Order: sequence, then structure tokens, then C-alpha cells
Amino acid sequence: MPCLILATAGCAALNQAQAPSLDTIAQAMPQQLAGFTLGETARRPGPSLSLDYATPNRGAVGSVLIFGGATPAPSDPAAPGIDRELTAAVAELSEAPQGRTGRRLAEQERVTLAEAGLRCAVLTGAFGRAPVVRHVCIGGAQGRFVKVQVTMAERRPAQADPTAFAAAALQAVRGAGAS
Repeated sequence: MPCLILATAGCAALNQAQAPSLDTIAQAMPQQLAGFTLGETARRPGPSLSLDYATPNRGAVGSVLIFGGATPAPSDPAAPGIDRELTAAVAELSEAPQGRTGRRLAEQERVTLAEAGLRCAVLTGAFGRAPVVRHVCIGGAQGRFVKVQVTMAERRPAQADPTAFAAAALQAVRGAGAS
């Protein structure tokens, strides 16, 4: 059994080593994803890559963060590692920032979008007096985690389709560097 575990870990490490670089992913990301337009792209410590997107009127803003974890990210959205990352993201977003008590968010639901490869949480609350909804989705691509967030005013109908954006972003990262 230890040999099987070592072989599995070795395969996962090899897959991650063969994954495209963050620079390659940044260059491959589309300018448009599900009605959102690419804005700033930045490398972050970790190493990680952050991409900002927004709808034309900035009625909805999205971000895509690509990063490695302690273990390679699974591609199965129902895997415990994906749920752990989502739980950590929800906890981080639910805590009031130091000195800024005007932001309040609470998780309302959590869903697995198996076909899209994502595990998502929907948070509602307010930034000051403005009611907002934030969707946070986590998926795996080539051994890295992909965290997608979409924030918009809470309105009916919604100003954008956050799950379509998250699915398109994950597919774009998965396709980056593919020949």
C-alpha cells in the first residue's frame, strides 16, 4: 500500500510539474468570459496569479485566482480538498475586515456543479447599506486551485451569470497551454 501512495503522489507531482506556467496561463486567458471583460492581471506571492474581470458597466466584478496548495488540487469538485479550500474562502470573506465593519457577508448555500467542475458557495450581505451577493467557486486545473469570485448588487434579475463566468474561467485555465 505505501508504494501505491508514493506512486499516486509521484504522478500528481509530475502532472503539476507538466502544468503550464502562470505566465502561460495569463497570456492564454480570454479578454471576454461570459459577459465579463479582463482588466488587471498580476502575479502574487505564493506563487499565484490574479486576474480581474468586470461587466461593461461594472455592475458585477469577478476575480480569478490560480494557486498551488500543499497537495495538488483535485479536478473532482466533490473532493474533500476542494471543499476545504471553499470553506477557507467563505470563512475569510465572512469575517469583518479590521477597521471596516460596514461589510457583512453570510453563506446562504453551497452547491457542487459537477459538469462545470466547481464547488460553489453563495454569500449575501451588504457593503455599507448596499445589499450584495457574492459567489465563490473553487475548482482544480492541472494540479492548481482556481478560485473564482463574483460580486454584484443584489437585484432581480441578476446583472450577470456568476456560475457561467466561473465555469468559463475554470475551462480557460484548464485549456491554457494545451496544444
